[in-house]
Formats: sequence, C-alpha cells, structure tokens
Amino acid sequence: MLRELRRHRAGHVLAAALALWTGLSAAGQQPRAHLPSVALRVTTRLVLVDVVVTDKQGRPITDLTADDFTLLEGGKRQPISVFAFESPATRAAAQPPLPLPENVYTNRPEHRRAPGPPTILLLDLLNTAQRDQVFAREKMLEYLQTQLKPDQQYAILALGNELLLLQDFTSDPRLLLTALENYRTQKSVQISRGEPQQIPPEIAAFTPPKVLQQLAELNAQQLAEATDERVRLTLAALRAIARTVQGYPGRKNLVWVSAAFPFTLVPVGLAAQSGESRAYATEMRRTANVLADAQVAIYPVDARGLVGVAHEAMFSDDLTNPVMDPRRPINEEELTRRIPVVADTHQTMEQIAGDTGGRVFKNRSDIETAIDQVLSDGSTYYTLGYYPENEEWDGKFRRLEVRLARKGLQARHRRGYYATDPMQAWQDEPDKDALLRAALTDPLPPTAVTFLASVPPAASPGPAEVEITFTVDARTVAFEMLDDGSRQASLDLLAVAYSAAADPVAASRTFGLRLPPEAYAEAAQRGLLFRLPLSLPPGDYELRLLVRDNRTGLTGRVDLPYSVPQAAP
Repeated sequence: MLRELRRHRAGHVLAAALALWTGLSAAGQQPRAHLPSVALRVTTRLVLVDVVVTDKQGRPITDLTADDFTLLEGGKRQPISVFAFESPATRAAAQPPLPLPENVYTNRPEHRRAPGPPTILLLDLLNTAQRDQVFAREKMLEYLQTQLKPDQQYAILALGNELLLLQDFTSDPRLLLTALENYRTQKSVQISRGEPQQIPPEIAAFTPPKVLQQLAELNAQQLAEATDERVRLTLAALRAIARTVQGYPGRKNLVWVSAAFPFTLVPVGLAAQSGESRAYATEMRRTANVLADAQVAIYPVDARGLVGVAHEAMFSDDLTNPVMDPRRPINEEELTRRIPVVADTHQTMEQIAGDTGGRVFKNRSDIETAIDQVLSDGSTYYTLGYYPENEEWDGKFRRLEVRLARKGLQARHRRGYYATDPMQAWQDEPDKDALLRAALTDPLPPTAVTFLASVPPAASPGPAEVEITFTVDARTVAFEMLDDGSRQASLDLLAVAYSAAADPVAASRTFGLRLPPEAYAEAAQRGLLFRLPLSLPPGDYELRLLVRDNRTGLTGRVDLPYSVPQAAP
C-alpha cells in the first residue's frame, strides 16, 4: 500500500516540499560522525575503466600490474592515475564496518554489501512477449535453485510500465526464490500498442490503394510511438539503477533479461514514406555513459532463448502492413520475434553491453549458465583511472582502448564515454524537479551522496516534532574552490513521511556552505552536520530522507519505518 502511495502522490509531495526550501548557512556546524577515508570529490573529470582480463580459455588473469596496461583515449596514451585489482580474496580481506548506533540509519554501501560483487537481475516485461517472460522466469528460478553462490549478493527488479523492486540486495536464496515465484508475468502494454491495424485480404482487394497507404502510415506512427515509449521507460530504468549503486565501490553487474528494443526503426512497404524512422543510438550511449560512470556493466541475456539467425535478404519484413496474413498475424510475439526485429534488438544489446564493458548472451536456452558466467566476469577485474589530457568537454564520444603488454590475453572494457562536464550538464538540465521526483521514488535508494541519519523515536504519544540529524559524507559532495582557498557547496535536504491513512508529510531546506581550509579538512574526516525538523501527526509511516548536491544533481536517500503513537483518549 505504501508503494502505491509513493507512486501516485510523489508529484504532489514534491511540489509541496519544493515550496519549503529556505536558504540556511551551515558553515559553523560541528560534525560528529566519523567517516571512512576515501578520495575527495573534485571537479576534475576522472574516468574509470574496469577491465576484465582472461586467457584464451576464458580464465581470469590475476597477476598484472599497472605497467602491464596501456590506456588510450582517441588513440592517444593517457597516464594511469588510479590502479586497483579486485578479486574474491581482496573482498574477503576487507574489514566490515562498525555496527550503527540505535536509531541511526545510512545509505552507505559498506553497511549492505556482501562479499560477492553486487548483482542485479532485471526481468524486463516491458520489451518481452509474455511467452518469453515465462521462459526467462523459469530459467532464472532454476538458477536460483541450483547454482546460487554462497554469499553472493543479488537484487531482483522487474520492469513493466515502471521499475519495481521484487527483492532488495540479499544472499538468502529463500528470499530471492520467493520474490521471483510470487511475481507473475504479464502482457506488455507498450508492445501491444505497436500491433498494426489490419484488414483481411478479401476486404483489402476492394480497398482503394490510398486508403491502404493511409492505414499503413497510421500503423507506422503507432509502432514508432509505442517503441519510443519503450525506449524512454527502459533507459530511465537503467539510469535509476545506476543511481542506486553509484556509491557502491567497484564494478557492479546488471543482468538484463530481455528481448530489448530495436536499435533502429525503419518502416518499409506502404509505410516507407511515413517519416516515422527512428534511431536510438545516441540516447542509448548517453545512458550507457551514466551506467559506466557508476561502474555498472550490463549483460543483456536474450529472453527469447534460441531464435533464428538473420540474413540480409530478410530485412524487408513489414510490421506495419495493413493487410492481414491469416497464417501469421502480427501480434505481441511477432513484434519481438520476426527475424529482422531479432537482429535489430541484438544490435541494441551489443551496443549497450560494449559501451559499459559487459557482453551479450543470445541464441541460447541456458539463461542460468549465462548468469553464472556474468558473476565470473564481475568477480575478478582491474580498475584503471585517468584524468583526460583533453579538457574540452564538448559532449562528443571519445573512444577508449586498453592494450596489454603480455601476449595471448584478452581484455574487455567499455568502449568509450561522452566528454560531458557533469556539473554543466546538471546546470543545463531543463527539469530538475523531475529528476528529484525520480530520486525520491526510485525502488532502491540512490547512493551517489552518502550520509548517516539519526531519527529519534517519538518522545510521547500524540503529534511529534521529530528533529532529524543528517551527517553527510563530505567526500561525496562536489565543493567549489574559491580564490581565498575556502570551499563552497549547496545541498538540498528533504524528508517525506508516507502513510497509508493520510497524505504524505514533507519538510525541506537548502543549506549553503562556505568552509575555510581547516573546516573543510575537518569535514572531510568527520562529515557535515545538518538538522531538519519534521512535524508528524500520529500514525505509521515510511520515512524517506534525501540529500541532493546542487552542483552536480547527485543524490542519496535513506528509507526507514517510523511510528508516532496515538495519545490516550
């Protein structure tokens, strides 16, 4: 019920919350909580490239040093400033964090991370015919029942008209199986909207050619609009997943079990002149940029299993034909299984996998084996980081290449990135409120900005004044260096309490900071302290606490249950 309230009331709550923003300087605050030592976030663009290195048999190579790698951008060698190796052994040696005090909550990933690499299983119902959804779901269940690795951390999400969380990160196979077993497949509304309007051939024989032409063009428009919506929803979901795991260190696996969407859309036949052609490469690459910056590697797994291999001569297939073929009418399955469509969706999978450093699993019926290979990829890898010598952030795509000194090895990594200035991109964003709504309603909390939240219990029955204390990790905030050596930043803080019995309650403030060098150094070690009061009537709530960095648009969120008891009559 609370999830339903979030969906339908988030826009109303945000509008009310935005009206509450007030400027308040926090420069004099004294932070309390100790935060781990990590690299401070600076405005210089650091590009991270995860590299999976294997021998010819696909076995991981574990003994390379930075000198074994040459990293090139646009064919020009780049000095490697960051080098790290990640393996099951290095993760096992990491010290677990100290337990949180009572009534303190956090979105810091180390408090949720299991020894294995974080892996998200995304069951895509939006782009997959229902029959193929059933097949994919059964194969995923088979994997969870027979091949689940000890201590491997999974989350399961489903993509329909919105992104749904079926199970948060856990290594408990019972929870994972239950989540997947309880979720039912469904017909894709968006695919079905692309089904053409067709007339029987005996009627078409007496229909004027101009009318058939108009019907074909209408079908082309309908298919284009439905595909546009599929692409929009899919890429938005992938960006939401990137926000969720951005604060997690290292590489993250995203297993996208899907029939995907077409790489291009070019009407043929009567609809060839409709003007409804589509090409989605640019939107895909920009989303891949967000994913790769968050070190998310996408592994598309074709939910259709074994399908045919396309031939060039078969690419004239017409999905907008107004004349029905009684032997093979164009329905949901035909729109995803025709040979040209399969080839085009495989191209989509290849691009998004290549741009994020993953790989594609297609034309195979053993989805469970594909998932197992994904985990092997994500368990052992090298991370290279560099500051590009070309500091002209022109938004163009820059190709990356990794060469190895040792012969006979294979390296897989993302193919490149868009040279954008994240801060300028955020300042140019036309609808910042929409992105805030998305961060507030993502099924899993964003982790780009991390913080601790101290939320005391209600002091007594009846209406409560709850003073929420935020301790924000300064290392996840982008400070601007001023001429006098001080640093400045701006943060939005938002608290929203959702209830099944009443409208949500919100409180928010904008905090401006200007810290001299000594205070900045202290904040880097101990955090930034803020307080936000929230007035709540009696009731049971889901409390969502959000912090947004106003220089980058990056966010963090903490979710927790909260109760205010009723006063005695």
